[in-house]
Amino acid sequence: MTTVKRLFLHRFVSDWKYQYSLWKTVVDWVVALYIVIPFGALFVHTYINWWGAIPPVLNYIPFDVFLFLLIPFSWSGTFRIFVEEADQIFLFQRSTWMRKLTQYSMVYYLGTSLVLTSLFFAVLAPFFVVHYGLTGELFFWLLFTAFCSKVSLGILKQLIEFRFQRLMKIVTKGGAFAAFSIFFLYMGTSIIAKSLSFWIMSIFLFLLMVFLIAKRLTLKGTLLKDIEVNSGVKLRFANVLLKVAGSYKKKPVILRTRPWLFRNSNSIFKKRTPENGLVELCLKATLRRRSNMVFYLQVLGAYALFLSIFPGTWKWVLWGVSILFFISMVKLYWLELIRSPFVSMFSLPSETKENAAARSLFIMALPAEIVLAVCVVLQTQDWLYALILLPLGFIVSKVIAKMFVMFS
Repeated sequence: MTTVKRLFLHRFVSDWKYQYSLWKTVVDWVVALYIVIPFGALFVHTYINWWGAIPPVLNYIPFDVFLFLLIPFSWSGTFRIFVEEADQIFLFQRSTWMRKLTQYSMVYYLGTSLVLTSLFFAVLAPFFVVHYGLTGELFFWLLFTAFCSKVSLGILKQLIEFRFQRLMKIVTKGGAFAAFSIFFLYMGTSIIAKSLSFWIMSIFLFLLMVFLIAKRLTLKGTLLKDIEVNSGVKLRFANVLLKVAGSYKKKPVILRTRPWLFRNSNSIFKKRTPENGLVELCLKATLRRRSNMVFYLQVLGAYALFLSIFPGTWKWVLWGVSILFFISMVKLYWLELIRSPFVSMFSLPSETKENAAARSLFIMALPAEIVLAVCVVLQTQDWLYALILLPLGFIVSKVIAKMFVMFS
């Protein structure tokens, strides 16, 4: 006979199997052998070195500013209940089962949040302990505070989603983000001064977490929204894979009186040819879509942060790898355009498509390559390397873009 506990365990195991199958489609033996294992070994080597010598860039970052890393970490993720569409009629009639599923899901959420927070702090431990000189007691109290913050924000964001609509929801979320940012900034100052206020704030945040947990466990009438949240979390990585696969997904048509960019719709290229037209169409379609630009900037920021933790010579190596990485990423935007119903209506020569694709990939990847190159130059001060490698890198970028098109 099925019980609430067995139902939860079944959903839990099924979800992990599903996520594992998605990862297997991405990390095959080739990717593992040539990318995951080498970069994993490089990270372990770099991490060990951090305990002896911290990256020089941290000398310019005060402790309270460094603590801002906890904001995006705490803001990420949300609380989910393992419910699906097929459960609607059944759970509407059995409120006890819904309450039990919520409790089991909350225990799971607290456990995963604690594990993720511990791993995050394990990575940052050399910076906190060696560079900023935190004692073991302060380090673990800060970990506990970050854990409370992550749980509180995960539940608070969901309560805001359930309670408010549109502009009010944006304003309330912005207020919560600003409040926690100020909280961490003040907490950093309190830790440095070894003030009593740090302990008071930690206890306050713990009490806030307990209050929000109790509020969420007693919240009723949210089954349909819980199903939507669970589906979104479950398919989040699958949606990224669809982007990687270059699959076209029909999007809702949003009519604007004026676009965000290129409002006058002027031509980018003076010479009007089918090839220039395709390149221009790709650039405008990509830049006008907010989700594309947000994803591009997020990846660029993450890669820039990733570069900053490695020693000088490795920064240039990873900058070279970024050329391949960003060209492969922007290729998704090209595939999305070329496979769209609108472009598919036109019969264009293969040579025109290939030339337009190569130029589009090169142009779209170029801003990221320039930004990362500036980051590397400013961090390493290797001007000779810059004079040699930067022009060479841009030439290689153009060749790689052409090769991506030829062998795709």
